[in-house]
Amino acid sequence: MKKIKKKNKKISIPKKIYDEIEKYPMVSCEWFDIVSNSSWSSFEEVKKSELATCITKGHLLSQSKGITRIFGDYSLSDDKKRIETIGNTTLIPNSVIKSIKKI
Repeated sequence: MKKIKKKNKKISIPKKIYDEIEKYPMVSCEWFDIVSNSSWSSFEEVKKSELATCITKGHLLSQSKGITRIFGDYSLSDDKKRIETIGNTTLIPNSVIKSIKKI
C-alpha cells in the first residue's frame, strides 16, 4: 500500500482580531479529498486510483480542534471599520491537509 506523505503545518494567528482583515493571513491549503465512482471498475483500475488533491485559498480564520477554517469573503460594518460577517467558508480536517502556506 502506498503511504501518503503529509506535512501538517500550523500558522499562528493573533487572538481577538475580529475586525482587522490584514491580521488574517492569506493561505494556500493543499489537501486530499475523497474520490468515489459508481461505475463498474476492475480491481486493477481501483488499485491504481488515487485521492484527489484540492487547493483552497483564502484568509485563515483558525486551526484548532483538528479543523482548519478558511474564509474567502467578508462584509464590513456600516462605518467600514470592522468585519461584520464572513462568507465562502471552508472547513478542512487537519488530518487530510498535505501542506498549508502563507501567500
